[in-house]
Amino acid sequence: MTIKHRVSVLGLISAGLLVCSACQSTNTVEYLKPLTINIKSEQLLNHFKVLSSDTFQGRKVSTTGNKKAQQYLIDQLSTLSVQGFKGQYKHSFHYGSSTNPKSGNNIIAFIPGSNEANKYIVLTAHFDHLGTKGNRIFNGADDNASGTSALLAMAEQLVNQPLSHHIIVLFTDGEENGLKGSKAFIHDNQELLKNIKLNINMDMLAGSKRSKNLHFIARGLTKILTDNQLTMFYQNQQTREFSVVKGFKRERHSLNKRTHWLLASDHSSFHRAGIPFIYYGVGTHSNYHNPSDEYLNTNHQLLVNSTNIIFQQLLFLDQAI
Repeated sequence: MTIKHRVSVLGLISAGLLVCSACQSTNTVEYLKPLTINIKSEQLLNHFKVLSSDTFQGRKVSTTGNKKAQQYLIDQLSTLSVQGFKGQYKHSFHYGSSTNPKSGNNIIAFIPGSNEANKYIVLTAHFDHLGTKGNRIFNGADDNASGTSALLAMAEQLVNQPLSHHIIVLFTDGEENGLKGSKAFIHDNQELLKNIKLNINMDMLAGSKRSKNLHFIARGLTKILTDNQLTMFYQNQQTREFSVVKGFKRERHSLNKRTHWLLASDHSSFHRAGIPFIYYGVGTHSNYHNPSDEYLNTNHQLLVNSTNIIFQQLLFLDQAI
């Protein structure tokens, strides 16, 4: 989550999902056949451990560690046979000034949908972080090796279980520098914007060891869901094992005083382009933007639960929209 701007999952990995289809009346809801959720928790946590390791030296944009993270993502996507977006994985962008030019690389993949209609859902997670300061490494486990790992795990599932919508898998770079990667994606893909029905952004899904809940905010869902479908969306956020909390509660943490959640991560770029979004995260915590944001200091089960329930909602939304 950018420093400038500071919701129980199914314990079962395979679970049935009741999804709402077009409603025959404003008071009735139809159900489609159950869909299978099969996120591989072991693989998810392995991605998480690797991406938050010292190997990548905090993944700061334009650094050697960041480029190693790019290659890790490309290698994983290639191994999974997930194709590159517009024929390639790496998409460069430039920012800064003429006297201080800077650049980054989004890693983007594409998973074709089964519906011939040219409609897209964009899944986003930023892979960059703060890098190093002196001899301290800011590995950014929660922020955002967690969301990056979740997106990789979802891509593995989706390539074997295509949805109705085309899925754009967008790993953004330069998020910590002012959402540069997501802004570049919007700028470079103007021809697609009218057909992007939804952005789901994942930024900080594992929290600290004390974190218990996943949170979310959303805007524009009334453009793509009926009232009954929207009700189902909120109902699907709540299970006996895990609940997703709407909105972000301010805790006793100084950073929360400066948090504007609508602008806090890459969903902001889609929102500004008029595209409906859902942002999932845990909120800030004591390890946020500190060297203590390490793999061992995060809630691994929260990441597994969060990934599964977000994927559950993706399956619902794909059929409901």
